Amino acid sequence: MGLRIIGRRPDGYHLLESLFWPINFCDEIEISSSDSLKVASVWAPTAPFQTEALYQNEQNLVGKVLEGKGNWTSAQKYKVAISKNIPTGAGLGGGSSNAGTVLSWLIKRKEITKELATEVAVQIGADIPFFLEPSPTWVQGIGEKRTVLSVESDLENQLFFFLVLFPFSTSTPTIFGSFRSLDVPFSPPSHFKTEQPLTFQTLTEYLRTTQNDLQPLVASGSEPIAKALDSLKLTDCLYSGLSGSGSTCFAIYSSQEKRKKAAKEFESFCRIYSCKTVFAETF
Repeated sequence: MGLRIIGRRPDGYHLLESLFWPINFCDEIEISSSDSLKVASVWAPTAPFQTEALYQNEQNLVGKVLEGKGNWTSAQKYKVAISKNIPTGAGLGGGSSNAGTVLSWLIKRKEITKELATEVAVQIGADIPFFLEPSPTWVQGIGEKRTVLSVESDLENQLFFFLVLFPFSTSTPTIFGSFRSLDVPFSPPSHFKTEQPLTFQTLTEYLRTTQNDLQPLVASGSEPIAKALDSLKLTDCLYSGLSGSGSTCFAIYSSQEKRKKAAKEFESFCRIYSCKTVFAETF
């Protein structure tokens, strides 16, 4: 929710601020023992789209985790079957969530410590550590600095997510490269408070003032994304915007009825632009 770019490190990586929120739109992973490491990723029958080629074995983030990145090795080899629902390049952290889930599984089996799993995760992808224990988190740095938030008990049941998915992806390196070439001023840091429990009121106050600094750039290069963002903004939502640097547009509603109304309004839009919609709640 929101993505501020507040600076850039000497190595070229951008410094970010964002509120990460886990939702229950996910892939499925099956792990079994094997004589050798195998990672097979296929599109699930229920996947909204099946248009992109999927990474296999060591090219897959799960394969990179199980290869033994970060100076650790597992004596046990595994066969991993990934059934994908989350589109690639959608800004929803599909590959990262799978890698984080496998690392969490290895922690529970005591094959790797939590500390070492975090180190491995950061080496492979800055957003993977979030998925070791997915919960509402304030993320800073290049994604490696995380503050898990205390959340009011009923808040998670008051948020209803509506995703608009397209049959095409966006490239994170390309988007950030284009942003760098614009040479625009960085955003000032927000004043998000992590010390106090997050309530519906404080969350909505944050959502009213937050922004995604990559959104204008992505929207300018895609008419369907631009029109989806404009349309979502007109619905009775708490927040609408782009998910990270990906192609997914989303909105958050305070009731299921408001979300259903928005979905009805999007039926003709999806026919025109070949997009699909998904309902999700907090994971």
